[in-house]
Amino acid sequence: MKKKQFGEFLGEFPSLPHEVSIMNFVSSRAHEISAMTSSIENPKQTKLIFQKLPIYMRRRVMSHNVKRLPCRLREAHLAQMAKSGNGKDLPSTNKRLSRKYRRRPRNLLSEYNRRQRDKMWLETHIWHAKRFYMIDKWGYRIASHPNDKCFRANYRAATKYCLLQDISYYTCIEITGEEKLLKTTLKTHCNTSMLTFTAKKYINGHREGTLMFYKKNGYPQFPIGNVDFFWQPNKSDVQTNVRTIWIWVHPAFYDDFLNEIISSFEFKQNNVEQDVASTIHNLNYLYTNNVGCTMIILRNALNRFRLCGALTLNVLTKALHLPSLNKLDFCTDDTILKDNDNSLRNKISIDNVQPTEKKVIDKINEDIMISKYLNTELGKNTWYINYYKKKENKEAFKVQEQLWQILMSLGSPNYLPTNMIIGVTILDPRFYLPEKRTKCNTEITETFSRSILIDRLVTNSNYSPIWDTEIRHIVSSSCMPTNIINKLRSECLVPGVSNDQYYTEDIMAKIPILLIQKPGTITGLGSGVDVIIPARWAMPFWLAFLMQCARAGGLQESRSIAFESLNPNSPDVNDPDSPAYMKEALITKEQLTKKYFRYPPNRRINFVKFGIRSPFFCDWKNLMKNWSGNEDFYVLRNREILLLLQADICPAKNKNAKFLARNTPSNFPNLNDYKNCLIHVRISIVGKGSPKKFAIICMPTFEDLNKIKTNKKWFGPVEKCHNDPNEKIRKALRKNHLILLKRLRRQRIRRKQILKNNALKLLKESDKLNENERTIISSHRKIISDQLIKMSELYLPKCAEVRHSCDREVMGYITLGDFSFSQAKVYGFNIAYKPMNKMNTFIKTGKDSLPKDDQCGVVYKINCLNCESSYVGQTKRKLKTRIKEHKADIKKPFSENSVVSRHHLNEMHELDWNNIKILDTERSLMKRRISEMIHIKRQTIGINKQSDTEGLPDVYFPLLKKDLSFCNKQF
Repeated sequence: MKKKQFGEFLGEFPSLPHEVSIMNFVSSRAHEISAMTSSIENPKQTKLIFQKLPIYMRRRVMSHNVKRLPCRLREAHLAQMAKSGNGKDLPSTNKRLSRKYRRRPRNLLSEYNRRQRDKMWLETHIWHAKRFYMIDKWGYRIASHPNDKCFRANYRAATKYCLLQDISYYTCIEITGEEKLLKTTLKTHCNTSMLTFTAKKYINGHREGTLMFYKKNGYPQFPIGNVDFFWQPNKSDVQTNVRTIWIWVHPAFYDDFLNEIISSFEFKQNNVEQDVASTIHNLNYLYTNNVGCTMIILRNALNRFRLCGALTLNVLTKALHLPSLNKLDFCTDDTILKDNDNSLRNKISIDNVQPTEKKVIDKINEDIMISKYLNTELGKNTWYINYYKKKENKEAFKVQEQLWQILMSLGSPNYLPTNMIIGVTILDPRFYLPEKRTKCNTEITETFSRSILIDRLVTNSNYSPIWDTEIRHIVSSSCMPTNIINKLRSECLVPGVSNDQYYTEDIMAKIPILLIQKPGTITGLGSGVDVIIPARWAMPFWLAFLMQCARAGGLQESRSIAFESLNPNSPDVNDPDSPAYMKEALITKEQLTKKYFRYPPNRRINFVKFGIRSPFFCDWKNLMKNWSGNEDFYVLRNREILLLLQADICPAKNKNAKFLARNTPSNFPNLNDYKNCLIHVRISIVGKGSPKKFAIICMPTFEDLNKIKTNKKWFGPVEKCHNDPNEKIRKALRKNHLILLKRLRRQRIRRKQILKNNALKLLKESDKLNENERTIISSHRKIISDQLIKMSELYLPKCAEVRHSCDREVMGYITLGDFSFSQAKVYGFNIAYKPMNKMNTFIKTGKDSLPKDDQCGVVYKINCLNCESSYVGQTKRKLKTRIKEHKADIKKPFSENSVVSRHHLNEMHELDWNNIKILDTERSLMKRRISEMIHIKRQTIGINKQSDTEGLPDVYFPLLKKDLSFCNKQF
């Protein structure tokens, strides 16, 4: 029945016409359109112009500085400011500055150099200092996080767009020497059970490697930190055993790494060489030894940017441009210099014809200065002429150009081969800056598979002139000032490059760079590209990436990406057995303790009542001492043992762990060798809550496990309130201390009154009075400091027992935990400890024994109680659900029942429902069906249909008739 309209209830029966006259309709609505237009153009709201901007564009200084607004809104803003208070809010040029106004230094460069004496600045420091919260860390002044609220925006950039980070605080160490000597020496600092510096994957220089660096022959107990490295590729025309390797070291453990390298190679410092001049921290130390090896510390000689996100390759290919291959087909070295010199002279001669006013003369002088500068720079910028004259280098450039074309059509950098290295030569990116920030296209027209890329990856695609120190020095010293580029751009008749004879590629600097793919998760999270650039070129590249709408990040984003991608092997995350972690833990403990005692006593959390012995640090030594009796510990990194543990805990999730669990005995050999190990674990929260840093991990009891199985609504164990034995002592000390302070205050007041009454008599003894006053003040301060030390010891007593500090045994700490946006749940990177001799017991008690009826993805067998017949089937659901369907089929009409019910009704036999056997467990449908067909064929008397085994070829039938024990293992 059709629903009635509102008018029909009132007795009206309206009807709509079948056609509408456009002219009549528009003319009748003309008044409404004009009213709407006037209301839009003349709003009646009381908001000012700068209040209508979005939040991310607002600045507090906009109310009195019109230059902080966009150009299109400045005029209206000035008009509003003039109306409010007769122009009192407008900035006045004649206003006298306050005496508290910040005084600017006369020489800004000398002031910057003075501020860099105790810490180093990156080349992008000034840009970051205006937009980021800066901190002093590892001897650098580094950007911690942006000042605007953009944590989620940065995560979106790292997943869907492009996140840009300046990681130039990494130090590059160049080691050159005989290949065999380098291999044998560096191999002593590696875990030999995993890939080392000498692996075939890395030795040819096509890929970058990451590994844990140990002290010499110190594996597994003395790690230093994760380092990145790659070898210089060998050229076919040079037959030599001398190789060069670049090792990139995080500044957190740079000193420890350098000391180990110096002692292993027996280096001695010779002199200091200057790779790039005119900066105070660019001194590159040179070390040599008696065998012919050299080591150069390329600190601040190279810049390294990290771009991660789905649009990383799009940003790179839009911001950077390769020189034309035809331009490199030159004959002589002086061709470009002469052509540019003549063109610039012709340009100046044309300008000389202009009228001789003062402005024109100044313009001619400026053009002469620019021409002289360009001539000198072009002389420096001819390194590529000699380099690409060689046939091998030119062929490498052609291959790199082909790879660059492939990068333009690729989507995520996750499609590239893992840790792939590409060397390219780039034109000065400032010549190709867009007029305004332009967002890259998210649609990719074409994609290439990894196999095609690997086929096109030939041996010379990673060649780059950046390895040459002289070329690096020439490129760094030939960075053209930005004002000259702007001057050339303004005089260009037709906008764009190569549209004018004076604004071409010939005057552009050619910069060699390296592109390194950084892998991430399977979904592409955390994958990106590292760009290695010579010194002094950081800001041109940085601005070029930002103009393509790349979002800048700091240290907070580095930790966030490592956490979201679940990568504990990142150099940004140090393990508890490394010296860098210990140093950082002491600093963090001191900072958090000071912050804790800045709160008033009634606002301090009493951690003793919660059973927390170390709230601001992870007390690994006491934890290890309570479990094994020894304070020394290290993190277990043996891959075979870790896979064996994983196979015992969750055998169905890892094929390798499943294989190891079936083919390796459950008891670990040499348990005493691993009794003081820590193990990486990952924890996900089932219910509510988000464990943070320093949270403890406790062992569940049998009661906890039973409650989890029986009660699904159980919210978890609750810690009882512990007794604080120092609470009464603190109250008594605080009370007595307040009484003492009041008494001392009365004494000071009484002393001041005596001095005031006897001022004339005591003038002669003023020196003695001052000395007595100083002693009294120092004694009072000592009383206060002693009280603070006593109260701190009573609030946070020294920890001696960690294992039994709670109702449940403590077995580890959370080192990194928070809510994960990628997993949409709370995750934590944790280091949990448990003695290896009790690990098997813990796994057996802690792991739920899943009932047979609740198992999913199984191949099952039902036997007949009255004969030897049997039925084999498979299901992806729970076994009890499938059994209920079999039982229900018996009650259905004969036409709809299955072979199980037909056997029951025709033969009047009963099936053994209580002893159903599970033959195999497999999640994959195809593998499960193959297993089902094999077991059907291996039955003696089967009641299955013949069509159930049609997918299995007849060739395998004779083989299946034999009693092969491996069938159950393989399938």
